[in-house]
Amino acid sequence: MELVWIDAWESLDRTVDTHIKTLRAKLRAVNPEKAPINTHRGMGYSLGRG
Repeated sequence: MELVWIDAWESLDRTVDTHIKTLRAKLRAVNPEKAPINTHRGMGYSLGRG
């Protein structure tokens, strides 16, 4: 995260997480059985086949 948000404020720490949460909710509304966004703790996210 430090590489992406060099001058980020503390209040923006969860910006990416919040967007991922919103994307997951929208994708779940279309197809609740698939989860195409994978979380890799300490590394980030990846997009799977879902």
